[in-house]
Amino acid sequence: MKKGKKLTVVIGSSRLGAAIASQNSKQGIYTSIIDINEEAFRKLDEGYSGFKIVGDAIEIRTLEKAHIKDASEVDVCTGDDNTNIFIASLILKYYDVPYIIVRLHDDIKRSLLENPRITIISPSYLSLGLYENLWDGD
Repeated sequence: MKKGKKLTVVIGSSRLGAAIASQNSKQGIYTSIIDINEEAFRKLDEGYSGFKIVGDAIEIRTLEKAHIKDASEVDVCTGDDNTNIFIASLILKYYDVPYIIVRLHDDIKRSLLENPRITIISPSYLSLGLYENLWDGD
């Protein structure tokens, strides 16, 4: 990987993870995506040109294979909140990644990841924001 280029590591080839990785690839952003299940990569766009790593992201070896040490952003998008919290905490402790974005379905778990480097996205929180914007014009 060339120094100075932005690298994003996406963990979990869920619909969201695959969409993020595919979008980054279209924009020319170096992207690595990790999933424990190789079949999950079928959700990526045909034109995806980044790295695909089959492995468990709770293992340091897998994260380093995805070039996490060079990452400017990590998006943690597995289907399990507890796994996402664990992986985000691991990255926060061992790597100097400036932006860690974590998807959580359960808003109550937000408090487990309070840190300026972490941004939480959750379907209910995003939906509520969109709902509130519907009525801002009235």
